[in-house]
Amino acid sequence: MKGKFIDLHVHTNYSDGFDSIEDVINQAKASKVKVLSLTEHYNISSYNIAKKLAKDDIELIPGIEIGADMSEYGSKKKHVCHILAYFVDDSICELLDMYEIERYECVQKTIALLNKEGIAIDIPDVLEYARDRKSIGRFDIAIALSKLGYAKTPQEAYGKYLDHGGNSYVQRKKLNPFELVAKIVEYGGVPVLAHPKSLRLPKTKLDVFIKKIVKAGLCGIEVYNPNNSKENRETYLDYCRKYNLIATVGSDYHGGNRKPVIKIGKGIGKNLLISDMSIVKKIKEKKQQIDESNNKTDSN
Repeated sequence: MKGKFIDLHVHTNYSDGFDSIEDVINQAKASKVKVLSLTEHYNISSYNIAKKLAKDDIELIPGIEIGADMSEYGSKKKHVCHILAYFVDDSICELLDMYEIERYECVQKTIALLNKEGIAIDIPDVLEYARDRKSIGRFDIAIALSKLGYAKTPQEAYGKYLDHGGNSYVQRKKLNPFELVAKIVEYGGVPVLAHPKSLRLPKTKLDVFIKKIVKAGLCGIEVYNPNNSKENRETYLDYCRKYNLIATVGSDYHGGNRKPVIKIGKGIGKNLLISDMSIVKKIKEKKQQIDESNNKTDSN
């Protein structure tokens, strides 16, 4: 392998990213990334394509990102708690089926609300412009809205009509973080807390939250994220030391015109550049432990 950096949190246009899988792989190669994980929201369909494109230049770790319900903490904001699951296989689809049902119902309810606002859009419109017709979501509605002339870009449509607080926003049902982590372990995945800064919990509540989610089976925290300050990183590293968690690395790359600009493997202005391969080794070891524990349970 020619690369040296690690990035375990990247999105393509198979979820809410803007770049194709090929573009992402090429960017990762250009950034000298050695180990990469495409963690699409609620699907693992980009992995096999990416693996063929990466060849022997990049090691691909199967991954996925799933949102959790934080309402018990009084939070209604977006992106407050997402869990990354590594080394998942097709069995995770059993868990995703529940989310997909809710996802489609969410699309139907959103379209109904848009219609009440006088916006002429229906399911066929969304399907016509969808990134993946088998799994349409909120951003696919935004794409359709822009194509139909209700906004200049999907991003504008999303912010104007579909984001939290908007008249056409619909909250989906989700597992809480503790249920979700336990389920991921049950399905053989290695659960890691993504972009922990977005939890927005005061220190006392964060202490309780981390202790509880570790008990549920959490294996790591995304310490090295471009949006984590030096102080944030130290806080999360303290949790990793205290609870024997893996301090992982992920850019949460989406591409497009997002500000600030984040680059795969590099972060914001090269504030990532993590090459500690022991991170990958620890995740693999944890995967083996989970599999052994699950097999033991099944045999009993």
